[in-house]
Amino acid sequence: MQTLLRNMRFLCDETRMLTGVSVAYGTPDQSESARYGRAQEAVLEDGAFVPRVRPLEPDSIYDLASLTKLFAAVLCMMLVEEGKLALDEPVTAVDPRFVHLSGVTVADVLGFTVSLQTPGRIDTAPTREEAFARLFAVTPCELPPVRVYSDINAMVVKYVIEARAGMPLAEALQTRILDPLGMRETFAVVPDALKNRCVCYNYEHRIAKDQYILRTDTPLGAPHDPKSLMLSDGGRDLCGHAGLFSTQADMIRFAQALLRGKVISRDSLLAIGTNRTGRPNADGTHRQYLGYLCFTKHPNQHLSEVPPWMSERSIGLSGFTGNHLSLEPNLGRFVLFLGNRCHMRVSNIQPPDGGSLTDYGLDARGVGIVAWPDGRQVPSSAKYVYFKDEMLHAPIERRMRELGWL
Repeated sequence: MQTLLRNMRFLCDETRMLTGVSVAYGTPDQSESARYGRAQEAVLEDGAFVPRVRPLEPDSIYDLASLTKLFAAVLCMMLVEEGKLALDEPVTAVDPRFVHLSGVTVADVLGFTVSLQTPGRIDTAPTREEAFARLFAVTPCELPPVRVYSDINAMVVKYVIEARAGMPLAEALQTRILDPLGMRETFAVVPDALKNRCVCYNYEHRIAKDQYILRTDTPLGAPHDPKSLMLSDGGRDLCGHAGLFSTQADMIRFAQALLRGKVISRDSLLAIGTNRTGRPNADGTHRQYLGYLCFTKHPNQHLSEVPPWMSERSIGLSGFTGNHLSLEPNLGRFVLFLGNRCHMRVSNIQPPDGGSLTDYGLDARGVGIVAWPDGRQVPSSAKYVYFKDEMLHAPIERRMRELGWL
C-alpha cells in the first residue's frame, strides 16, 4: 500500500498529471481503497484564474465518462437474458430511425464488428436537433485496420435499450441496476444540493497544432464529454457512451455485484469480455481487441486497457477524464481508478507535422509544464495512460498478492 500511495503522490504532486485520484481493488466480497489529491484547484473569475482548492473526499462524485458504456452493455445483456432482445436482430428492426443500419445487427454494434460513421461530427452540430439528425443518419463503413473503438456504437445502443426496455435509458438504469444494488449516489443528473461534491473537470487545456484551446463549458455536474454535453439535455436524456456520475463506494458496489453474478450471469459477463475484433496485421500492428462496448486482453501490453496480471476475457474500460475499470470474471477480481486529468491540465497535444511533445518543453514521456500563451505554466497529462501499468497496476498486483487475493 505504501508504494501505491507514493505513486499516487507522484502522479498528482511530482509530475502533476492528475489533480487527484481514487483507487480501489478487490474480489467479489472484499476491497481496499485509497485516494490522494484535489477535487478542484482553481476557478476562473473576471478573466483570471483564482486558486480555490477542494480536496478529494470519500464521497466525492466523479464523471464516469466512458465507464458509462459498461452500464449500457450490462443492460443489453439483461434484456437478452430476459428474452426481450436478440443479438442477431437488425438495429433498424429495433429502432426504425436508424434507416441505414438494416444490415447491421445489435451484436455488430455492441462488438464493434462494424465501424459506424455519422455525416458530420455530433459535437460540432449547430443545434441539438441537428446532432440527433446526424446520429440517426449513421452508416456502416469499412472496419479500420487498427483503431476501431468509437463512442458512436454505445450511442446507438442507448436506443436499442430504450426500445426493448420500454423506458428511457436513465430510468432503465435506475430500476434495473442502481436501485436493486443500493447505488444511491450514481446519477445521470446530479442533484443541485450535491454538486459541491463533484470533482471539477472544467478548464481543460488542449493544443491542436497552432491552436491553444481552453474549455470553460464544464461546470460541476456537467458531463465533460462534448457529445454527451450536446445531446443529454443536462443529463435528462442520458447517452449510452458517457454522462453518468458516481462515487467510489457505488462503483465498488457495482463491480462486486457483477463479479457475484447479481446483475447478469457469469456467462453474460464473460461474453462482454470476449474479443470480437482483435487480430495481428501483416505490418506488425494489431487491430484493437474489443468486446461488447469494452476493451479486452491485448497481446501488446503497451496497448492494453486490461492489467497484465488479468486473464483472457477480462473487461477493461477507461474514461477520458482519467478513470479506469477492469473486471476479471474468471478469477473474480476488479480494479477501479477514478481520476482527473482534465482540470487545469493540458490533456491533449497534437503537434504540427514533424513536431513532437518535446517542442512544448515536455520530456520524452510527455511529462512537464507547458507555457500557455497568457504566461501561465500548465502541467501536461497528455500521456498519463502510459503510466497506469507502472504506477498503479503494478503496486496493486503486489498488494493483492500480499492480501491473498491473487
